[in-house]
Amino acid sequence: MEAVIETKPRKDNWFFKSLRAIRAFFTNPTTLYILKRIGSSLITIVLLAALVTALLRLLPDEKFYSNSLYMKILGKAGEKAANNYKWSQLFEAGIVDKNNNRVSIFESIGKFLYYIIPIPKQIPIRWSADYSEVLKYWNGLIYFGKSSKFDNAFVLDIFKERCGISFLISMITVVFTYLISVPMGIAMAKKPGGTADKIGNIFVVLNYAIPAIVFYLIMNKAFGLINIDGKSFFNFKYNKSNPVITLIPPLFCMIFLSIPGVVIWVRRFMTDELSSDYVKFARSKGLSEQTIFYKHVFRNAVVPLVRNIPATLIFAFVGSYYVETIWGIPGTGNMLITFLSVQNPDVQGIQSLTVIYGAMSILAFLLGDIVTVFFDPRIKLTD
Repeated sequence: MEAVIETKPRKDNWFFKSLRAIRAFFTNPTTLYILKRIGSSLITIVLLAALVTALLRLLPDEKFYSNSLYMKILGKAGEKAANNYKWSQLFEAGIVDKNNNRVSIFESIGKFLYYIIPIPKQIPIRWSADYSEVLKYWNGLIYFGKSSKFDNAFVLDIFKERCGISFLISMITVVFTYLISVPMGIAMAKKPGGTADKIGNIFVVLNYAIPAIVFYLIMNKAFGLINIDGKSFFNFKYNKSNPVITLIPPLFCMIFLSIPGVVIWVRRFMTDELSSDYVKFARSKGLSEQTIFYKHVFRNAVVPLVRNIPATLIFAFVGSYYVETIWGIPGTGNMLITFLSVQNPDVQGIQSLTVIYGAMSILAFLLGDIVTVFFDPRIKLTD
């Protein structure tokens, strides 16, 4: 009788398990989709940066220095001093090199792309009077340049400092807008043509009929004229020492003007869902209207709104130009407008903010797709 030798199954060590886990991760359809989107997004950002740099180089030289200051120096110190000022400004803008030779467009594009690639680098930021010697270097990963409009401060530092108040205002606006708009849209969708629907439609029409800038200006004056004990209560301008009270007027304006857009979307999608076949089937099975409305219809109708949440969160950093300008709020809303000054555009500021906003837009769309998959299992990221 032959002896039977039992062998225990070989256990893979941690190395092979790790390899299988890595292989499974990178062959996952969702992972492949995300990697493809990231790759195409990076290409888009590179093309965007190249396009903006090329367009800025098409501007005449006079846009990169103050002509009035040039003429003033010319009258007081002569042509040589005036030209030195002009060439120094063109050098700071990257139009010419330190020998006053014009830099090609392709060289400017390559230089800016090198600045924004996240690798360790050393960038000269301060030179001697004749630009023959570098006095100070910047060390880091991503260099967004210095802004001539904000006392030569670093663009990224300015953005970080200003995005806080813009994000706070925008997020409060978003939260209260959804808290008001979603119930309002549901009430309108329940009985199309009913009392709630008619009142809601009147509110939406009147809201859209008022130009935003006119509404902001009227509310600024109306709130600013409110006095308590002889003192202005809300103020015409934002006050850092009293932020809670002075932020109420701009928050009210932004929430009031944001409500109609969400209301229309909620009402539209819920109305469309109510006419779907699955709703008719649910009614034929004897389900109550409340169950159908909230458990099935609302769940499907809310998907498009959920998809916009990442974009809303990210774009909150951008701020509102009108609100921040009228109420004097030191946010990011007017940064790009300031950089795009007709007289003297800020080259590094424009390039940097364009890349930042472009990256934020791409990230918002990618996160929107991913979030949608978790809320709607019918949607897949692959074919």
